[in-house]
Amino acid sequence: MGYRGWKVWTSYDMHICLLALFYVLIVDNLLRPLDSLILISSLGFYFMYGFLINDFCDISYDIAAGKKRIIQGLPKVAFIGIILSVVLISALHLLYLNDTLYTVIYIVSYVLATLYSALPIRFKSRGFSGIIVNGLIEKGLPVLAIFSYFNHFKLDTLIFVLASFLIEVVEIITHQILDYEADLNTGVRTYVVDVGREKALKIYNNFICPVSGSIVIFMSIFVSINIPYAVFLVAAGFISYPALTLLILKGKLKREKKIIPLYFSCMYFLINNTLSLFFAFILSLKNSLNIVLLLVALVSQYYILKYNLNSLKNKALIHFELFTDT
Repeated sequence: MGYRGWKVWTSYDMHICLLALFYVLIVDNLLRPLDSLILISSLGFYFMYGFLINDFCDISYDIAAGKKRIIQGLPKVAFIGIILSVVLISALHLLYLNDTLYTVIYIVSYVLATLYSALPIRFKSRGFSGIIVNGLIEKGLPVLAIFSYFNHFKLDTLIFVLASFLIEVVEIITHQILDYEADLNTGVRTYVVDVGREKALKIYNNFICPVSGSIVIFMSIFVSINIPYAVFLVAAGFISYPALTLLILKGKLKREKKIIPLYFSCMYFLINNTLSLFFAFILSLKNSLNIVLLLVALVSQYYILKYNLNSLKNKALIHFELFTDT
């Protein structure tokens, strides 16, 4: 029961999807609470499948690297049974939603998520192409699927998908930098292993983070134009960077994750935690039926708030959720 894969409902992957969903519902003035819940559920089972297939294919690598997963103790037949059950539930969601384009994007995502970890392709061990595929399956394609379901294809669709993709690129490279030694020792050919940690850090700091951060800032401004109430939160996000920098310089705060730039962390928190909750609140004010979406948004923040509050007790800031087995 402590398996990290069950926590995908409160992951950053889900948060960016909720942000996209709530944004579309607001700007298109849609009242679709039931469809939205099914959509959220379908994405949750997709993310769950991604965790399961990754951990199933990585059992030998994780053991070699000393990474312990609760699910490693399951018999192989039981593990496969759980995966197939999740696939079946995902298919039932698609039958209900009954949208051709959403189904196509969903299936493509499923296939890529499988090939990301599974042989013979195993994209995660193919350097740069693994970064691209990860950015697509974790955030880019799920966000595109949401816009496609509501037939919303405008400039903001491109901005959201691109920003989501780049956010994940930053995230996966950060993880690869942190896992460099383990991947090197177990023969996992990630992008960082390919180019070397020092070179990867230079590319990461001088190109990837600035470009990704610029797109996220542009998305935030674009969102605040279409939903004017958001401008106050976006402004607060911008102000938080110099304020936190000052507190860190004075020694009143410390950083637990020092690889990712602080400016990106501030924008990351704005996109994943603040705006999604705010948009859900706006939807609940528009119609009482949308209160269920606000509840989903609140529950989705549980683990993030838990980890951040625990860190703040120690006067420290974190960036990533820490989804570990208990």
